[in-house]
Amino acid sequence: MYRSPHVRVSDADRETIVARLSTATAEGRLTIDEFSERSRQAYAARTWGELSAVVHDLPAPGPAHPVKAAYPPAPAGSRLPLLAMIFGLLGLPLVPCGGFGLGVISGIAGIVLGVQALKGPADQVPHGRGMAITGVACGAAGVLIPLLVAGLLFTIDI
Repeated sequence: MYRSPHVRVSDADRETIVARLSTATAEGRLTIDEFSERSRQAYAARTWGELSAVVHDLPAPGPAHPVKAAYPPAPAGSRLPLLAMIFGLLGLPLVPCGGFGLGVISGIAGIVLGVQALKGPADQVPHGRGMAITGVACGAAGVLIPLLVAGLLFTIDI
């Protein structure tokens, strides 16, 4: 199991085995009495053969099952970049359809939400920065297009 059974062990080797016995006890593999008896045998061991006998029926050290990484919880504002993009894009088709007021309101919402998203949660969401920038850009277009059209209508005599 370890090195040659006739090679002498060091104090550090004994401590490693006792730590393994302690772990096995914490896992419920050994009782306290078994731990005490095996620890006594480990400290009395002079060779790897004697020391290996103390842990011969225990599983090898290390995790038996791979530990799955826990995903971090989604940040509280994680939908902010998406909402910014939706409101910004929504303002564009509302303008030609005659919804100047709704287009401007949606555009303003896209700008505000996009700026807020860029201040924080956009970096914590996949593609969040792009969604927030899209919301700001499309929101600005949704606000500026009706203003430009209105300005042109007032300056041109029809």
